[in-house]
Amino acid sequence: MLVQSALSSLFARANEVGVAGTFQFVFSGQQHFWVRAPACTQVHAGMHSQADVTIAMDTSVFLAIMQGQSDIEALFAQGQLKIDGRLGLATLLPRLVSRALHGGDGERVEMDRRYPARPRFSEQLSARLDMRGGIERRTARQLSVHEFTTRYRAAGKPLVLSSALDDWPLAKMSMGQALEHFADVQGISRHGHYADHAFSSEREFKATRVVDFVAGMEEASGPTGDEPAVYMGNNQVPQQWLQLIRFPELFERAQYIAPRFWLGPKGTLTPLHRDDSDNLFAQVWGEKSMLLAAPHHREALGSWATSPDGGLEGCDFNPDKPNWEDFPTARNVEFLPVRLRPGDLLFLPEGWFHQVTSLSTSLSINFWTRSVRVPAETCVG
Repeated sequence: MLVQSALSSLFARANEVGVAGTFQFVFSGQQHFWVRAPACTQVHAGMHSQADVTIAMDTSVFLAIMQGQSDIEALFAQGQLKIDGRLGLATLLPRLVSRALHGGDGERVEMDRRYPARPRFSEQLSARLDMRGGIERRTARQLSVHEFTTRYRAAGKPLVLSSALDDWPLAKMSMGQALEHFADVQGISRHGHYADHAFSSEREFKATRVVDFVAGMEEASGPTGDEPAVYMGNNQVPQQWLQLIRFPELFERAQYIAPRFWLGPKGTLTPLHRDDSDNLFAQVWGEKSMLLAAPHHREALGSWATSPDGGLEGCDFNPDKPNWEDFPTARNVEFLPVRLRPGDLLFLPEGWFHQVTSLSTSLSINFWTRSVRVPAETCVG
């Protein structure tokens, strides 16, 4: 009964989170339960013949998650939580857990619906920035935290810092050496035309061990046809790697959320979008190209949000295949190219649109923060 009660709590507010599908849970001791959300969140005993996704774990692991004592993504990475079926739907589980544990008063979210993109204060800031010289590049050791805070962070101005990972043990390792620290860590990779289904649960995902992904990545020659290369993107950095990286000192440590890693061969692609918080993006191996556009170009780029409260926003305009007829004002958008090399750290302020392409086999680690600018801040351009 304890497990059933916890499952009921998990799905009680599924309609608010935008989760829709049939979830099958397989616990230790031959305990099987399924829930169909959001139409009926009643917990049923047994196995469902047509479940969208099946999640298997030890009973104690699940109860620890529901008591806020364990992180669901970390458990997945360590293999203590197995997922089969529609992984795109399973990627919404952390959102479900967060709502069950912490509540929330936001508007109801519908899965995979596009919402109007709302204006942000970052748009006011970027509209008065002079970016005619492109994205500035500085050497990390020559920039103080005070100068970063007043000149770049407060102004919402992007910046590339070179030689920023000199104290990272991971940056000094070969891929083979680094993989020894992964052991049996598993991650979620993107396949097929994932760029055409950006930020949707309909994307094709697979769960695989990182070492197996790398082995397959090295055998592959790159993108097939018009499909981008397979990408292990936006996975939580495993515990084994935390001692091999350094949190940038540009923000207070408490402001960082768990860092994420992005691993793939040449040709991986993340289409044009923008996030809802500041981002420090570290390039560990290989090179990536980014195309940036300032926040105030929201309407010109056909921006849309994944939730009514805003948050992550995609774009209907594709700078690689511009549709000037549908987006005539996109001609006025100044796209700013950035090339990230090993050791570079990009400060990408909240609200800046960016498209990311791997130019070679690449590993990146990014640090999102609990920090955005507000109108009361003083900005130095």
